[in-house]
Amino acid sequence: MILKRKLVDLVALFIFYSGVLTILNRFVNRFKAKRAPLGRLVFPFIKTRRFANLQVLVYHRVNDERDAVFPAIPTSVFAQQIEFLRRNFNVCSLSDAVGMLQDRKLPDNTIVVTLDDGYADNFTKAFPILRKHSIPATIFLAIDAINARRPLWHDRVFRAFRKTRVDSLVDFGECRRRYSFRNEVDKRHAQQDILELFWTLPEDARDYWVDQLMIRLEVSAGFEAHDLMLTWDQIRMMQEAGLAFGSHTMTHPILSRLSHGRQSEEIFESKRVLEEQLGVPVKSFAYPVGRKQDFNASTKRLLKEAGYSCALTTIFGVNECGQDLFELRRATPWEEEIPRFALKLNYYKGFA
Repeated sequence: MILKRKLVDLVALFIFYSGVLTILNRFVNRFKAKRAPLGRLVFPFIKTRRFANLQVLVYHRVNDERDAVFPAIPTSVFAQQIEFLRRNFNVCSLSDAVGMLQDRKLPDNTIVVTLDDGYADNFTKAFPILRKHSIPATIFLAIDAINARRPLWHDRVFRAFRKTRVDSLVDFGECRRRYSFRNEVDKRHAQQDILELFWTLPEDARDYWVDQLMIRLEVSAGFEAHDLMLTWDQIRMMQEAGLAFGSHTMTHPILSRLSHGRQSEEIFESKRVLEEQLGVPVKSFAYPVGRKQDFNASTKRLLKEAGYSCALTTIFGVNECGQDLFELRRATPWEEEIPRFALKLNYYKGFA
């Protein structure tokens, strides 16, 4: 894996500094991979594009804590990525991008920046960088975490793994799972496995098992980071500077696991609170977690009834004219080196 990464780094450096990146960008703006219905490449492997496509990036936290449990994009890396986007892409607002998708008038290299959940470092770290470069962005807010100044349920899970000093977790959950925490890698794998378990549970069962996790990992139920999430004052300051805000539900549940009534509550009430606080119509929505299985046809019908114009997933890929606006795709830019970041954006465009 290390050798493979070094090889990719060398290729990225060559493409970035040799001028090949410009040629590659022109190529992927005109052609894309030819795939069979199930996704495999088929001869002649490329085909001409009919329309330009839209890339959407999704960030969560931007800070320099180097948290192994809940990684964030370092501030300097975010600044470099935003500057690169400003110089090389048509960075536009989500609302403008959706309009251009509908009108089939999307320029080449159009990209949108989004951030999910509503963490305070979006204001303290990301916002100054976005404002410096005049970059529009949309932040999707989980309303209860903003209103009550309390963590989302998954932040309680992250805190449990961050703070625990136990070396194992035995017979946990209804499936009686067993985990050993021999090192940070083991701990991260266990955390991801438990998150995926919790994503499958109804709300009451999920909350019960989150509480049990805190007990079993011997972490106090209190949460000292009351400044983890944005405040409404910070949100309004960013809005005045041109940033947009969308709904990420009230409590960040897996919507497809909810009854029709609970889905409706999460979708309609979050929109109502946002519009009341911000004084403008709220038209965009981001599905919590955002995989294909995390929303359904009922979810999309409710979103349309509520008056949203689009909804964003975390399904990897790019968006083309004619695509379902309630299944817009996004990608997380984890690359910390700009040559790799630039290469990946072009790879996504051509092959995703």
